[in-house]
Amino acid sequence: ATRVMNLLSFLPGVPKDQGANAGLAKRISARLVSSLSMRVSGLIILMVSIMPFRSMWTFPETDWSLRSWAARLETIATLHPERLGRQLDRFGRFYTDLTYFPYKVEAKPDHNLSSDALQWLPWPAEWTEPERAANRLRFETANLICSFNFAGPNWMDALMNVLLLVVVMVLMVGFSLVLSKSVSTIVLRPLENLLLQVHQTASMIFKSVTDMATAMRNEDTLSEESEDDEQNFDIAAAFKNETILLERVVRKLAVMSEASSRPGEDPEDKAGLDADDVALINMFSRRQGSTDIAWEDDAISDDADDPILKSQREIVESAGLSLDLLDSWNLNPLELDKARNHAAAMYFLGPHNHGMPFSGVEMGHFLEATENGYKKSNPYHNWFHAIDVTHGVYRLLQICSADHYLSGCDRFALLVGAISHDVGHPGFTNAFLIETSHDLALRYNDRSPLENMHCSSLFELVSAPKYNIFNLLSKDQRQEVRKVCVGAILYTDNSQHFAMIKEVQMCCEVHSELLDESRANFKMSAESFPSKETLEAMRAPETR
Repeated sequence: ATRVMNLLSFLPGVPKDQGANAGLAKRISARLVSSLSMRVSGLIILMVSIMPFRSMWTFPETDWSLRSWAARLETIATLHPERLGRQLDRFGRFYTDLTYFPYKVEAKPDHNLSSDALQWLPWPAEWTEPERAANRLRFETANLICSFNFAGPNWMDALMNVLLLVVVMVLMVGFSLVLSKSVSTIVLRPLENLLLQVHQTASMIFKSVTDMATAMRNEDTLSEESEDDEQNFDIAAAFKNETILLERVVRKLAVMSEASSRPGEDPEDKAGLDADDVALINMFSRRQGSTDIAWEDDAISDDADDPILKSQREIVESAGLSLDLLDSWNLNPLELDKARNHAAAMYFLGPHNHGMPFSGVEMGHFLEATENGYKKSNPYHNWFHAIDVTHGVYRLLQICSADHYLSGCDRFALLVGAISHDVGHPGFTNAFLIETSHDLALRYNDRSPLENMHCSSLFELVSAPKYNIFNLLSKDQRQEVRKVCVGAILYTDNSQHFAMIKEVQMCCEVHSELLDESRANFKMSAESFPSKETLEAMRAPETR
């Protein structure tokens, strides 16, 4: 019985067991399939039922009168030729009320009829011969040829075919409207109700959402007045506005969740929230404890009396470089000798840029080994390129005030990854290595073989105590530095470019309003950049 019920459950119209935990999408899908299958089945049954009606006004396929009359006339002409005249009259009167009729009866050229029979042949009927050969039907016997005019049945058959096509088209249009209404009832209305419930719930939680929705409706009203002829566009825009509204609600929930997760209560965090929002934050604070670690601002001061910064500046100046040159985009490593490039690299990776401790001796050995790891024969991927990229990373971290939202481990890892991101580069592209089945492509399964080799070379180098620039870091810090270094170097593969750009675009779209506001504030006063809200957004793990 269970197997029979399982088989029956696949038939249309048989209700499925949704269960208590069945989702809304599954229930809607089941209702939609059941409704559509029943209506399509009804359409097929109706069309099959209509098909036989067309034969009611057409020539019956089982009418044997034509062949019977031809055989009777053959018998009379052969055995009783004197009766052939009266029989022909009766033959003509038989088809008086029918739409098909005989128009000629004649003898065959090789007939065996008597003269009494031939005096009545050929028999001229009162009906005319049809113009089209398709409307002529002939029945032959041993001595006679009976010709019939079938223009009427053929015309009726063509008319019935046209009417059948019209009926089918009307049925298809009607059932398409019914199906459209069914889809609207089963799918669109529940979806609209769902969005309405979400909107109402959000409005109950946050009063500011109602204001946002009102403003968006006002924008839609103005748009509809100016573009009444673009109905499809307005529908898409309305759905987009609902999506934007939900997105803003989710953002506000994220902000409140982050505010509630911090251990200390900052009055400025709740300055822009109303009583309901504050109550909701307090409720979340009571329900769950904070698992996030409070941000530690490990930015290094630019005070000239700082001994670390002072020693770094002395090294740079003793090498014949100026800080103004290093802090500008005018630095050209190709114009510097080995000692100056080494001093510049030491300055870029110095602890004053990230605050992470390391031994200057190990750093010096590390930079020398890294320089030797770059092939001098490479016209581009050489040591000068490494210095140039490291300088670019240093400048971007400086310009973007990264010390406010990137940890010291992050900044240290980015600078180390920049100086060693092309170490050991053979001078060929990944595509060439893969096509030629190079050892690196085979070792790393054709997945960024060069970048994987650079990462491996970096950490093989620092595994030696002489070059271990991470020996003063804790275990957690070393793991974080390795994670960032590997990720940064692997992203230098050109095949990752568009995926990385897409991630940056998504981040900019999510925080578009905040970034626009920060840009305006930066133009007004660079000292106030970045703002507190910008720091909170940039310090989020998914943004970093």
